[in-house]
Amino acid sequence: MNTDEQIRRAQENFRTITELSEKLEILTEHVESRKEALEEEIDESLNEAISNARDCLERIQENIEPRLENIIRERLDILKVKMDRFTEEGLDALHKEVDKLTPLLTQKVLEEVDGLVESKLIMARNELSQTVDQKVQTALSGNNKEMEKKFSVLRRIGFAALGISLVALGTALSAIL
Repeated sequence: MNTDEQIRRAQENFRTITELSEKLEILTEHVESRKEALEEEIDESLNEAISNARDCLERIQENIEPRLENIIRERLDILKVKMDRFTEEGLDALHKEVDKLTPLLTQKVLEEVDGLVESKLIMARNELSQTVDQKVQTALSGNNKEMEKKFSVLRRIGFAALGISLVALGTALSAIL
């Protein structure tokens, strides 16, 4: 091959390379502009998708909240029924235990009341005896009729005190039973 032909081919190759280079630049600019346009579209699509997702979440929340509230109410009602049942069972067990222990407690209370009444009666009897003794000594020094009047008054007081004590005992026993 000769040099003229090589030069011509080199010039053609140079023209081809120049044309390709120009086309590559045009293509690069087109790709860059298309890339920017796609990025903008992607950003807009993402923003729109995020907005739609928020709207969907709000709608879901609006739909779920009443359902959750109903479910919670139903669960609370079930728990209330169970608590009422447990309360009733607990009260029944308490009543049974009280019924079981009542005779023992009644016996103890009666023993304590009997002791208390007995001590009160002894104190009342002693006081009455002292009072009667004092009255008798006073009456003996004085008039016999006065002595008899006072003795009957004291006897009434004693019986009244005894009656009051018996009424108190009966009241205490009826309150316990």
